[in-house]
Amino acid sequence: MKRKGIVFLGVAGIILLAALSLFSCERSSVPEKAEKLRVGVVTQPASALVYIAEQQDMFRREGVSTSIQNCQTGPNAVEDLLAGKVDVATAAEFVLAMHGFKDKNLRAVGTISSSTDAVEIIARKDRGIRKPENLKGKRIGINKGTINEFFLNTFLSFNGILLKEVQIVNLNPLEMVTALSEGKIDAASSFPPYTGAMKKNLAQNAVSWPEQGGQAYYFLLITTEEVIRARPRAITGLLKGVLEAEAFLARSEKKAKSIVAGRLNLDHESLLDAWSKTHFRVRLDQDLLTLIEDEARWAITNKYVDSTKVPNYFNFLYLEGLEKLRPDAVGVIH
Repeated sequence: MKRKGIVFLGVAGIILLAALSLFSCERSSVPEKAEKLRVGVVTQPASALVYIAEQQDMFRREGVSTSIQNCQTGPNAVEDLLAGKVDVATAAEFVLAMHGFKDKNLRAVGTISSSTDAVEIIARKDRGIRKPENLKGKRIGINKGTINEFFLNTFLSFNGILLKEVQIVNLNPLEMVTALSEGKIDAASSFPPYTGAMKKNLAQNAVSWPEQGGQAYYFLLITTEEVIRARPRAITGLLKGVLEAEAFLARSEKKAKSIVAGRLNLDHESLLDAWSKTHFRVRLDQDLLTLIEDEARWAITNKYVDSTKVPNYFNFLYLEGLEKLRPDAVGVIH
């Protein structure tokens, strides 16, 4: 494939993120009775607590031997979960909201981060785009089924543009970086580190806007009811590990950043861009449940789903695990 002079942000890093399919633990000090847990992890700084816990042996100390499978997006990770390829997946809450209409078996055991203003729309000035209204009639790249779809829709609506007045091009995050840089699309809706790559590639030709409007989105640890019932010890060890990672990040942020930058092969500037917009906490809050319900109503209104009724998402939250370990981390009304 011709590069056409494109300088990707951490070229090796992003290509590596897309190419890696399985990144297994290689340390030898596995407890004799350690439970193996396959975790599908979205290759974003939002997944930092999982990477930190794995690198610092926090899971292993809790009797869990993890193998990490890297995924570009949350839908990819949850699809692997439903296919039995992994036991736990990381994904934004929007993925759970959409799957909730058909996959009643999914369970969120805790959030690992929340992000504000991380989702952005990046556009090319040379396509006559200087303000959001100029997006009308333009080709916009998006990875359908992700939180980006929800935020792009609300962003366009806020700026007086109907979804039918733009041309949506369904691309994965890596494809979006290339397509925008080569001018195959006029704009793209994405998240770090891909948004950073787009800005670097376009340089002075880039214009961007945050799409979230101050609304945070959450990254979750998602599993199934069967896994929880069959392997409660493994899920408890997983939660203990990310709770330890949260404490580690709070007291050793510089080291935590180094671990995540190394794992994602990101330069310091790229990591900071995402880090500054992300809050790393293990919780299950009422705000999470409210947001999932809002996204479900949006999906019904915009006919993204056939259903006319919002599922009871309270049933998709596994509260008991986190309640036993840190009761004050559970803010869901029940």
